[in-house]
Amino acid sequence: MSDTAIDTGTGHGRPRPTHHARLTEVGPGTPMGGALRRYWQPIASSAALTSDVPHRTRILGEDLIVFRDGQGRPGVVFERCAHRGSSLYYGRIEEDGIRCCYHGWKFDVQGHCVEQACEAGGGLRRHLARQPWYPVEERYGLVFVYMGPPERKPALPRWDCLEHLQEGETYHSTWPIPGSEVTGAVGDFNWLQAYENAVDPVHAAWLHSAHSGYQFEGVGTTGFPESYFDHRTIADRLTYARTDYGVKYVQAYQDDADQEPVDLEWRVEVQLPNVIALPDFVNVIPDAPHDMLIWVVPVDDTHHRAFFSARASDPGRVARLALGIKQNGKFPWELSPEESRRFPGDFEAQRSQGDITQHSEETLAPSDRGVVMLRRMLRTMVDDVESGRDPLGVHAAGEEIRRVESGVFTAARTEAATAGA
Repeated sequence: MSDTAIDTGTGHGRPRPTHHARLTEVGPGTPMGGALRRYWQPIASSAALTSDVPHRTRILGEDLIVFRDGQGRPGVVFERCAHRGSSLYYGRIEEDGIRCCYHGWKFDVQGHCVEQACEAGGGLRRHLARQPWYPVEERYGLVFVYMGPPERKPALPRWDCLEHLQEGETYHSTWPIPGSEVTGAVGDFNWLQAYENAVDPVHAAWLHSAHSGYQFEGVGTTGFPESYFDHRTIADRLTYARTDYGVKYVQAYQDDADQEPVDLEWRVEVQLPNVIALPDFVNVIPDAPHDMLIWVVPVDDTHHRAFFSARASDPGRVARLALGIKQNGKFPWELSPEESRRFPGDFEAQRSQGDITQHSEETLAPSDRGVVMLRRMLRTMVDDVESGRDPLGVHAAGEEIRRVESGVFTAARTEAATAGA
């Protein structure tokens, strides 16, 4: 045996990596799946959901069809027809429902069988058949679905940032991405990796600048100054806090475009279970009211969908969200494999964590405080549901409109508001 020192810290004999199943797995019967089903989830863009054809989608591990009947009513039903299991994706939309292609059974938006085309009298016992369905409501340009226990169905929340449209404003909720117009933009990795990125501002100071070059459109002009991304000072410029409904962070920086630097605060809030209030990072206007919410909705354990609602008179607001980050000056679909490797962005970083990241292999640091806070709140949300309690953020009937604490604020205004509180 050699007298030389034995190597330590090698990869030999490490236990099998694991993930936080209670936070990431979302199918029926799972802890997080049960918790997420206690909230309304967006399932389609209202404007894009027309009465021409049904749309196949998958949310929380369930295969669903979302459609709008000839009267304009949205509906969400199971994909498999209750008769013989054919997919209603191939069904035909009619005035009062959706008709299966196989034998002509027709169901309304609440799953009632209103006609059995090949049965005598249109089906004398059709009332005994019921297509599994879920309740839906429309608001803010989105169709929302509730997939939880009927007796615990909450009210659909209202948010102050999306209420009371001004003259010329409308709701925008359709992605300018082919294939994503109706049922959202799909990412092929676990929902939590996308969601917790919203409370990880440190990654912008490295990934979106020091590593890959400035990727946000408007840097140095309409957007952030270059000093905003300074990774050497970012730790001292960040604070995190719990809100009534989730977590927020505040990042201090100076706008030094004018002769007199202005102290500013960039604030981002997330609200349980999966809502992100992301301000405009391309056209940064201090003290402007917030105007957008984003939802990260799990498809299953290894995919998610992104939905959004923005109030704006300028359609460019959507373009700034969807196309406001470039890599090597290009859109993601324009990158060669070599450019993607040398100039990675959010997708490359998050997707490379794996289908579901291996939480047992993480080494968290003080800069991960926002992520830690969010995970703790999500665990509490799951625990509350398992204990029979309503989780944080479930909206009660008659509850006040929710305040959203996101945007860019001048420090002087913030100090004045605090002093007057």
